Amino acid sequence: MKIVPLFVFWCLWFLNFSVRVIISPLLPLIEDEFALSHAFAGGLFFFIYFGSILAMFSSGYISLRIGYKRSIAASYLILIATLFCLRYAQNYPSFAFLCFFLGVGVGMYLPCAIPLITAIFDPGKWGKAISFHETAAGFSFLAIPLLTVFAMQYFHWRALFLILSGSCLIIVMVFFIFSPDPRPVKEKKTGLSFILRRPEFWIITVLWTFAAVDSMGIYNIIPLFLVKEKGMPLEFSNNIFGISRIGGFLAMIVIGFLLDRYRIKSILAVIILATGITTIGLALAQKFWLLMTMLILQATFCIIFFPAGLVAISKLTSPNERSTFTGTTMGISGIFGTGLAPFILGALADVWNFQIGIFALGVLTIITCLLLKILQDI
Repeated sequence: MKIVPLFVFWCLWFLNFSVRVIISPLLPLIEDEFALSHAFAGGLFFFIYFGSILAMFSSGYISLRIGYKRSIAASYLILIATLFCLRYAQNYPSFAFLCFFLGVGVGMYLPCAIPLITAIFDPGKWGKAISFHETAAGFSFLAIPLLTVFAMQYFHWRALFLILSGSCLIIVMVFFIFSPDPRPVKEKKTGLSFILRRPEFWIITVLWTFAAVDSMGIYNIIPLFLVKEKGMPLEFSNNIFGISRIGGFLAMIVIGFLLDRYRIKSILAVIILATGITTIGLALAQKFWLLMTMLILQATFCIIFFPAGLVAISKLTSPNERSTFTGTTMGISGIFGTGLAPFILGALADVWNFQIGIFALGVLTIITCLLLKILQDI
């Protein structure tokens, strides 16, 4: 019976992540319709992640009072209403304003879902359960660009927001039926001040920040990079963009078995180093076959950081501080990792090109491996 709620969580995370990434393959069209620069187009992601940051920071406080289950349901109601309204946004300010509430809707989910999942499964199965759950994000990376190309043959791009809104409404009703509802218990040591004093928190947060830039930050500007800088047609770029995510989806399945058998710290070191190297390779690739190879490898390694990071958080925290630790980590990393990164990369591209920003990101990612030396053995 445990597989039923886990599958429901998978569907919730798939739709939650699809909402985050649907803007990316549509970004060239949004940029042209609103006559935006690369920097302003990338700035839409800042509004999304500013909203999600507020939701993440408040997740521990809200879930303590109304429970994890009701917190997720409330966030999806915000998400459903915002997606519906996005269909009718006619200018950049209104679109950006709604992107903020889009972020509020998506941001509450993961800090509340992880405590629920770890409450359902025994600690010895956390790696498999969390990794299966995270395949939803990998599948979203793979599917959304391809589904966008297919759907736009029949619908206007704005209609995609209505489709997502209806899908979210259906799955949140199913979630309310099948999900358990363990309630967090307030303890003195689970306050935010206690979390912020832990060195493990800051190490995980820095690592998570660079992983977020390497995954979502890069993901969000790749269509612009391929269309505006590499000169590829939009449909072709979205097709290879989607294909490049296949490796990440498959790796999500494999990583679950590794997380339950080997040291998390060692796995994180390999993932971060490989992500940095392939990010540098993405910036330096000139020939199409090499660019495609780097796209696949970079997408594969960066995305599997997150199930490993979530298992690390679960092992470093008690059940009652898990939501606060996860939400605060994702909130801080979201400010720099997924909020500002597309804007900064877009601004660098306006002045120079995308390659400079991507190359610098790869170098900095490799340097963060040094932080693992001071992380406790897990």
